[in-house]
Amino acid sequence: MARFAGIDVGGSRKGFHVAVLDPSKGFEWVRGIHRVEDILAELKQIDDLQGVAIDCPPKARRPNKRTRLSERQMNKRFKVQWTRWSDKEPAEWMENGENLWKTLREGLPQVQIVETFPTAVSGKLAACPYSIPLSLLEGGPPERAVYKDLIDACLCAWVAEKVAQGEAERVGVDPETGEVDELGPIYF
Repeated sequence: MARFAGIDVGGSRKGFHVAVLDPSKGFEWVRGIHRVEDILAELKQIDDLQGVAIDCPPKARRPNKRTRLSERQMNKRFKVQWTRWSDKEPAEWMENGENLWKTLREGLPQVQIVETFPTAVSGKLAACPYSIPLSLLEGGPPERAVYKDLIDACLCAWVAEKVAQGEAERVGVDPETGEVDELGPIYF
């Protein structure tokens, strides 16, 4: 059976939140991890890891001033944080995310890695067959404020499964021209 991971990306103080989903059992674990290398080490231990969905673009900057197609399409439904173009300083969390993407692509070349947007996914919770046991939140950061990040990581893992099953929606492909977003689609 294939397993899936979801990762919510934060700045250096908050770090990352990672969830692992086994569709036959539900969520196996959810936790905060600060170092990209530690995330890779955890995910490498999962022999049947098939997909990872990350709540962050693969690059912290775009090469041109034109906004991303994926973000333009997503922004019609939800407020997005735009990927900055190369002359502007990127947000710290996006730099952390870019480092994560690079590390996981190099360290897990056999695993499909996609971008997702948990805000869009949360509109589909009625279709989600999984629940998040509160016991998974035990032992994590003492602040309840990070529960949202842990839940977002779970939503990301669910998207990774939906992508593998061909059930995820996506933005980032122009229906008229076939143009694909320079950084790839955003799945939800």
